[in-house]
Amino acid sequence: MFHFFKERIHESFALASILAGSVALHVAWIDNLLITRSSSIRDWITLNPEIGPISGLYVDTLGAFFMTLLLAMAFWKGKDVSHWRDRVFWFFVCSIIIFLLMTLPFVYGFVIS
Repeated sequence: MFHFFKERIHESFALASILAGSVALHVAWIDNLLITRSSSIRDWITLNPEIGPISGLYVDTLGAFFMTLLLAMAFWKGKDVSHWRDRVFWFFVCSIIIFLLMTLPFVYGFVIS
């Protein structure tokens, strides 16, 4: 139907994308935790004062995604990465679970007094 799309993508690019998504999820929840805990980090990461610290959070997460993607693509280019499939998949699953747990309001709002 669309001839400009390839019928398949290379396994190394697919695994690099999944790995980059996993790292981006970890960066997002760690930044979210730091933003809620420290006003100096909140002020430092805020790019647009009207939007708030979420602007810096998005930029930081996108930067982590693309840096990891580029590094993984450069490292895995032209190599057989089939032995990395299970590791990257389970790292992605664990990243999703940790992201969901660590972004719950009562988790990052927990304080020991």
